[in-house]
Amino acid sequence: MSALLGCHRKATVAGEAVDPRCLDRAHGRLADAFAGADASGTCAATGNVAVVTTVVDAFVDAIAGALPGDARCAAATLRAARQATATAFGGYASLARRTDYGRLVAGRARVGATLESALRRAPCTTPPDPAPLAASALALAGNAADTLLCGDGIRELAEACDGTDDAACPGRCQASCRCPLDAPFACLAGTGPLVTLSGTRSTPYTNDSLAPDTRIDARTATFLASPTDLYPLNLGGAAPVCVAGGQVRGQYDRSATWSSMHDQNNAGVRFENDRVTVDGVRVDDVTDGIRPVGGSFTIRQAWLSYVRDDCVENDHLQGGLVEDALFDGCYVAVSERPSPEILAGGANGRRDLLTIRDSLIHLQPMPGPEGGSASELGNGQFFKWHDLATALALHDNVFMAEQVGQNGAGTMAIPESLVSCANNVMVWLGPGAYPAPLPACFTVTKSRSVWDAAVAAWKQRHPQLAP
Repeated sequence: MSALLGCHRKATVAGEAVDPRCLDRAHGRLADAFAGADASGTCAATGNVAVVTTVVDAFVDAIAGALPGDARCAAATLRAARQATATAFGGYASLARRTDYGRLVAGRARVGATLESALRRAPCTTPPDPAPLAASALALAGNAADTLLCGDGIRELAEACDGTDDAACPGRCQASCRCPLDAPFACLAGTGPLVTLSGTRSTPYTNDSLAPDTRIDARTATFLASPTDLYPLNLGGAAPVCVAGGQVRGQYDRSATWSSMHDQNNAGVRFENDRVTVDGVRVDDVTDGIRPVGGSFTIRQAWLSYVRDDCVENDHLQGGLVEDALFDGCYVAVSERPSPEILAGGANGRRDLLTIRDSLIHLQPMPGPEGGSASELGNGQFFKWHDLATALALHDNVFMAEQVGQNGAGTMAIPESLVSCANNVMVWLGPGAYPAPLPACFTVTKSRSVWDAAVAAWKQRHPQLAP
């Protein structure tokens, strides 16, 4: 990639067209490097040079097409782009060596500073804006890393599964490191102990000593969440565990204020085990939708609505996956803001990753929001984040907000711990432009029909979930 940018820099300095022989030599060096890595026997995923070359070429063409007209300034800009891209790739290389998302987040944060410093030294009357260059460098590194890490047998970045690391869909992980989206209750395919729950239940199912590989089949069960049943599904014990199906129907006053719901501190599904998969659950009218305490969790094909605080309360800062979910009514989409007690216990999500992909997330204005009057309608934010929160990956999602969150426009931004991102849509129904900057992996629309169509398609794909 540096050699390709070097070809463009050489041509810019000379005031000539790019020499195709230079580009061929650069492509050859890239192919040789991949061939050597594949032949070394150290790569779990091989044969991906063509895909990576396509990604690299697209990046180089985009940078070359955005160069300033002055030759010296353009050459300096290309040199700065090379430095920034090397910094971006360094962060992902650190992840690959150590599976350390904290290092990756720190590395990504240095990309902008690297560019700004290089462009300040450039002989430009008006230096180019470093923001789009940094975004392009980070997107290139992230896209290449997604390709290179798929096949190494470890679920990373935007992956829903990777080989046998397939808790979300045992035995059905695709070569693209994604689960089939047409596999409802896939986690029941395991072979461990089976617990079947059925009927309408007004008392909680609590089990803090589940055996490894337990499958909980709740497809015909309805749990009535209420002030006397704060945690209808409350799990602990060994890992992994599968929870398939089940409806959690809150019996709370739907006009209650945020503070009155928050004070009751309830959740539709809560679990303390690691590697829990919550597959195809329906949750409505609770304070928090799903509350992981254990790590490496998976939430897939879940439909949550009228969640009065956090659709996913991940305040223990655990890594996990949310895939193919419909969150049609959250006060806050995801919370990673731990209490002092949780922090005192040593919670730190910086080495972990939360991936959200193929999902629909709606911030719904609700009665009596935090800091507002009982007659007011308001909502929080998509991501309620802490400095120790996890790294974040967002792929192929549709978000919708109707108004600015109660705590101001700044809270509507995407967290700085974003490390992998592509093909997201933000449906903004409020006045003017979206109230906070969004990364380049987002497209903004003012058309509600985009959201409505996505929801209709999701429901059509998931007829097994009751309305």
